[in-house]
Amino acid sequence: MNCQKFFELAKSKGITQSQIQVFKSSSIGIKLFHHEVDNYKVSSSQSLVACGIYEGKFGYGRTEKLGKGAFEFLTEQIILTAKYSEKKNTIGLFEGSPKYKKRNVFNKELSSMPIEKKLALLKEFEDEIYKADKRVSDADGVSYSERETSSEFYNSFGLKLSQKNNFATIVGGAVARENNETKTYYDVYFGNDISKFNPKEFAQSIVKKTISKFNGEPCVSGKYPTVLDKSIVSDLITYFLQSTIADEVQRHSSFLEGKLNEKVASSKLTIEEKPLAKNVFFSYFDDEGVATQNKVIIKNGVLKSYFYNRETAFKDGTVSTGNGVWEGSKIGTDFGNIFVKPGRQSFDELISPIKEGVYITEIAGLGTGMNANSGNFSCQAEGYMIRNGKIEEPLNLITISGNLLTLFKDLKGFSNRNELDSSSISVGDAYIKKLSIGGK
Repeated sequence: MNCQKFFELAKSKGITQSQIQVFKSSSIGIKLFHHEVDNYKVSSSQSLVACGIYEGKFGYGRTEKLGKGAFEFLTEQIILTAKYSEKKNTIGLFEGSPKYKKRNVFNKELSSMPIEKKLALLKEFEDEIYKADKRVSDADGVSYSERETSSEFYNSFGLKLSQKNNFATIVGGAVARENNETKTYYDVYFGNDISKFNPKEFAQSIVKKTISKFNGEPCVSGKYPTVLDKSIVSDLITYFLQSTIADEVQRHSSFLEGKLNEKVASSKLTIEEKPLAKNVFFSYFDDEGVATQNKVIIKNGVLKSYFYNRETAFKDGTVSTGNGVWEGSKIGTDFGNIFVKPGRQSFDELISPIKEGVYITEIAGLGTGMNANSGNFSCQAEGYMIRNGKIEEPLNLITISGNLLTLFKDLKGFSNRNELDSSSISVGDAYIKKLSIGGK
């Protein structure tokens, strides 16, 4: 896109600094029901997001119409929103970083694979769910989705940046019945190389976990040594890291305020953000044009850094960590491509010392059961008893409750089965010294 006309127009109207971004995305979605295509959807979207400094204030504009008149509309919006802004802009727009580490993570093979082949793979997956066990009455929610995204960044200082990625998501669940009991389990495959997807193995894993839930009961209420499945740890890490966002710290709504360079968790916890890792979440610049960098947030339990955009960094007298993102009409802060240092033990080795404990595999209601300010949480859960280092009888109708700070201080270790999930977090199963379990 020739954005020079936008910059010339903005300058002629008194906008002293300006920036424009082009966001494009396209997606396909296929859903099966009883071996037939139940839903097939193709969609695409595009938008222009611009901002600038007008009379010393920050202004913003957005449009999904990229044709004639788009630049005029955006400049008018920048001027209008700047006029109604109550505060002066003290940092201006960003000229550019000295160096950017660009790389290609777009998978052309995924993009060019015929839709017929993707549909055949999905149908094979559904068939394998039915074949895995005679107690399976239905394959549920079997779907394939694929998404391509691209972004282009330009500013009036001459900076030009672009990046593109794509990924696929395969979802499926099994419904099984036995002795008047019905159990379900769903799982997700995520990545941009579906040649690594094995329909039979994935289906058998889903069905095995579904069948294992029969005859579940609550355990006796108490505090137990607890192992949390990596999918649950991923959710908890997300909430924990929200308190390392500088916006939250400066609003005094973070339980990690004032704790830089202090021990906030077990020495077993090391968390890094790796935006430059070669995977589907790779990103070498943020929405302010700042070059991203790999960084340690927590090292051996010690809080080493917050996540900053340029404005929050200015307030704290430091520099942006490259985490600026658009949040509506302003630049906020977010993180991604989180890597939690794994342990050396397999899952079986991790649980082997536990004489009596609980393995939590599923939770529900964490969104409403989490107090982001204090870190207190409570939610429904399912799982299994651990007895003498082995997984035993299934558990249902239980709750888990605690506090994020306390939980991660009670962390005894992680398993070595780290996998990057669709929420951009790579983490293993976590062994917690004690966790409150509500049962009977």
